[in-house]
Amino acid sequence: MRRLVIKDLEGDIENRTARISVIGQGYIGLPTSLLMAKAGFQVLGFDINEELIRELSKGRTRLDREEGIQELISSLLGERYIPTNDERDLMGSDIVLIAVPTPKNANGPDLRMVISALETALRVIREGGLIIIESTLPPGTFERIIVPTVKKHGFSIGSNIYLAYCPERALPGRLINELVNNVRVIGAIDDRSAQLTKLLYKTFVRGEIELVDPLTAEVVKLVENSFRDVNIAFANEVARICEALGIDVRKVRELANKHPRVNLLVPGIGVGGSCLTKDPLFLYWASLENGYEPIILKRARDLNANMPYHYASILDDVVRNIKNGETGTIAVLGATYKGDVPDSRESPVEPFVRELLRKGHRVKVYDPLVTEAFGGEYVSNIFEAVRGADAIAFVTDHSEFRFLNLSKLRKAVKVEDPVVLFDGRMIFNPKEVEEAGFIYISVGMSLSTHKLPIKEFITVR
Repeated sequence: MRRLVIKDLEGDIENRTARISVIGQGYIGLPTSLLMAKAGFQVLGFDINEELIRELSKGRTRLDREEGIQELISSLLGERYIPTNDERDLMGSDIVLIAVPTPKNANGPDLRMVISALETALRVIREGGLIIIESTLPPGTFERIIVPTVKKHGFSIGSNIYLAYCPERALPGRLINELVNNVRVIGAIDDRSAQLTKLLYKTFVRGEIELVDPLTAEVVKLVENSFRDVNIAFANEVARICEALGIDVRKVRELANKHPRVNLLVPGIGVGGSCLTKDPLFLYWASLENGYEPIILKRARDLNANMPYHYASILDDVVRNIKNGETGTIAVLGATYKGDVPDSRESPVEPFVRELLRKGHRVKVYDPLVTEAFGGEYVSNIFEAVRGADAIAFVTDHSEFRFLNLSKLRKAVKVEDPVVLFDGRMIFNPKEVEEAGFIYISVGMSLSTHKLPIKEFITVR
């Protein structure tokens, strides 16, 4: 058994003298590190990505479009915030926070990065220190895997080490604001760990802080993202129903939302991001293991995952009809999973592009925030991207796209009629698109509803 070293961690937190290390300097780890440094702590930001640490050490960040982050780095770097990839720098940490990804694989959740980070934390933490996990944990992981790992290293939770789970609840594009103002949920198996974690988060969080058991905290995080996935799926289901019935989902949504208890979301080509594409499955798998199959979660996830393929198939049919059975050139505008967010992780644009490529089309991709093309040809200028295109697909709702001069865009195509504009995020007024010289199609509209001046035999799958 390890020898207990008596040290007043509570006092160190209150006095801002606690030495904090954050493992993982990505979308959550970096802004959390900066917020704690701003609160007065010295924070070591650790990541195994050497290039990332070199960038941060020079004051550069890949999250420069996130409001407030560049300013925080500029003011805190080298004093309160120190990036490092040397584990030795972390030795003797009073608090270690883990913020690494928890991806999925074909067999279920992939916990390797979390376990590796935990092993690192256990090597560098001082006795009587606090370890906090912010990485998403599938239900039961804390008690079945995290706790035994800690005990295996000779620690006694609540005695010579403290341990808690506090899942992040922030949306890319609003990270600083949400990390500060959102309600936080802390899960712990002992009161002392819970109270110390709450004391730390109160130094930079303005939202309420709720204390629960670890399993509840695990499930709450997954339920939040599953709720969003299911609601998006319902909007997409309505869009598919409208396509089948030959009516416009735009009008259906407008009228349905006039009901005081209805808030139908905007349908689109699918769901992306690192959370919504896996968290519902984590909850589904955990429930399935315990004897209940949550059918709605699975149906919603499958439907959202199918949307990019569905609309790639429609666009393939339209282009082939225009080209007398031949493939064509398609300009895909947008690559990130969400508008105005430079994040292409798990973007639905990837299967959309890859399916069009598989069907034989030439695909040119433009995005103002990232250079990802998913196997297509990346083009750095929107007007160059659309030149020679038989169809233009808007698949991300960037602000830049919303205010485009559509007539100028049509002239840049330099192709005779017909040229199709596919609105995969319902960001345009159909009448304005048609007045600019395009044939307008979108999600949630059958081809008969579009009144396309092309052959009637187009099959909508």
